[in-house]
Amino acid sequence: MCLSKVFEKSGNTEHMLLNNIQKFVFDGDAIIFTDLLEKDTRIQAKLVSADLVNGKVIIEMNL
Repeated sequence: MCLSKVFEKSGNTEHMLLNNIQKFVFDGDAIIFTDLLEKDTRIQAKLVSADLVNGKVIIEMNL
């Protein structure tokens, strides 16, 4: 099973928001991330990149 970490990009820096993400779906201007324990986290953001081989998803928060 491949699990990912979600990072928020702000300028040139990134910090980890979520860990052990197994799935994400888009819902309007939000992304819903589901972790290994089936807990959903909804974030108003846009997807910057998703490297699923290395388990790294980068988002930018909607302001």
